[in-house]
Amino acid sequence: MDNFLMNSFPENIKKEIEQIQKLILPLARKTSKYMFWTFPLIGIAMINLIYLLFFTTRDGDFYIPVIIYAVIGAFGFALLRETKLTKKEIERIGVRYIIERMKKSRYLTSERKNQYIHLVNEKPVMAMENFIKFLQEEDRLKRLTTDDED
Repeated sequence: MDNFLMNSFPENIKKEIEQIQKLILPLARKTSKYMFWTFPLIGIAMINLIYLLFFTTRDGDFYIPVIIYAVIGAFGFALLRETKLTKKEIERIGVRYIIERMKKSRYLTSERKNQYIHLVNEKPVMAMENFIKFLQEEDRLKRLTTDDED
């Protein structure tokens, strides 16, 4: 998450987001490495294949570069596919952590926890936003119960 956004959160929310980041960091690094190579490989292969197929003569050496660029393109597309799968895995890890964390809350009622868990399961794309709302509500209830004890 963006450092500017992280600085605007209270300490308890920062800690939870950092926990999620620790879990997904290895996969995120892997994904960024793959993405770095994916589009250049695909681009090089496509441009060269188009050039070879439409603007060159088909002599005896024609098929060797075509095969080489086709393999390069296939490798680029394989990396793209792996990137998409890794991103889904990152999302699953984040959602799993969020749900487990919600289940462990001592301050929200079971009904309220289940509402948040349902929201996260229904819209994983909005999981982080709902998790932050959950943490804010939990913190508010926590402060209310500690104030009552004083």
